[in-house]
Amino acid sequence: MDANENRLLSVVEHWLPRMEVAGIASPEARAVIDRAGVWENWLATWCAEGERHAELAQAAIAAGHRVTAGEAYAKASLLYHFGQFMAFEDLEAKARAAARKVALFRLAAPLLEPAGELVEAPFEAGVLRGYLRRPAGPGPHPLALTIPGSDSTKEEFPQLERHFLARGMATLSFDGPGQGEGREHGPLRADFGPAVAAMLDAVAGRPGLSGTVGLVGMAFGGFLALRAAPALAGIDAAVSINGFFDLGGFWPSLPAVYRDNMGFTLGGPDVAANAQSFTLEGTQRVEVPALILHGGLDRIFPPSEAQRCADHCRDATLHVVPEGNHVCNNIAWRYRTLVADWLADRLRAARGG
Repeated sequence: MDANENRLLSVVEHWLPRMEVAGIASPEARAVIDRAGVWENWLATWCAEGERHAELAQAAIAAGHRVTAGEAYAKASLLYHFGQFMAFEDLEAKARAAARKVALFRLAAPLLEPAGELVEAPFEAGVLRGYLRRPAGPGPHPLALTIPGSDSTKEEFPQLERHFLARGMATLSFDGPGQGEGREHGPLRADFGPAVAAMLDAVAGRPGLSGTVGLVGMAFGGFLALRAAPALAGIDAAVSINGFFDLGGFWPSLPAVYRDNMGFTLGGPDVAANAQSFTLEGTQRVEVPALILHGGLDRIFPPSEAQRCADHCRDATLHVVPEGNHVCNNIAWRYRTLVADWLADRLRAARGG
């Protein structure tokens, strides 16, 4: 077995459950992986599958089937996403696939149920982009603001958002600096509060929103949620799913395929040194209610980080699920309902309901 085959199997081993819960059924994901065969075919094979679904979406639009078209465009975007998310050998090809992912989701968003509304927030010399979705009914609705991780982006989250929407929460998923469309602002940064503030300013006063806000982050996003929450007024709760307390403390033990990811996401000539800035040590304590959820089988971020995160919070609910993997995607049926129920309860309490 050569190095490329090992890399393909390593990506599958770490992230196949994530692909499944994002909306790519296991038989389809495995069929694409089998067609790729070796790592050098990965990007092209996933992109080709994405184009197949884009063609289905175009045919559905022509036939007046808007729901089908929305689902197909969203699936096409997701396939492009997983084509490029761990592809670092040809950065120009990766960038083209990422741009196609964004364009396809832009077509999907207004066709989703409920629809996704593009939000553009002025930030530094450019903008940050996200999608706001509001549940049925007049509201006002609390807001679950979703923070991606090091290789996830807003286009990955419609299946997660539906759990919040079903419980009467609006959702806002966005790309911060270093994430997805936010890469125009440079690499990922630990000081994430200003990016969250920009997005909240952009939706302030929009119809149907109550003004109560919970932050939800997965993996790197879990750390960013805990780092941002104390820095912002108007945050009522925070959720960290398989986040971490101090990246530098376990940097040498990261799987090789994840260190490749970090080299792209954190940037700079000394990635290990940059990783040292991603810590909660010496930062403001989280004063709002916080849910710290972690999988006991996480092979990327050690489960021991969960207790350290909980100790950093004044009012923490800690769940370490023994059978959960990274982000507990192998037991999504359990963790996603737990997170959505917990957040709905906390945001209801925050507005006195």
